[in-house]
Amino acid sequence: MKETKTRKLVCNITGKTLMAAKAYYSKRIEKAGSEETLLTTYVCKDAKLLLKKGYTVDQVQQTLKAEQYNCTLTEDNIKEIIGNTSLRINTNVEEQISIIKTDPEVSKFIQNILKDNE
Repeated sequence: MKETKTRKLVCNITGKTLMAAKAYYSKRIEKAGSEETLLTTYVCKDAKLLLKKGYTVDQVQQTLKAEQYNCTLTEDNIKEIIGNTSLRINTNVEEQISIIKTDPEVSKFIQNILKDNE
């Protein structure tokens, strides 16, 4: 029987798949400790970058257009995976307003609107 040259890894945040070369897959198993651990904790590069920036799991899924993927990782799993102790996982997604810091006029305008709505 012919051995496959690639292995499929599924991101546990987005559900997106990566076809990993045999050498890369072996390297990831070694780093994870076992194949089972790798498969249950694998997070794709794009999702990791967003999590490190402080995005919530829900925000990462929306940004990367995950289609209703149910993330089973715990907050501790994710902290360990990305190495970020300040991670916050928010299960209640709320609207957020960003202010452009480089334009003081826009910032002042938005702050005035927010004050009026309080």
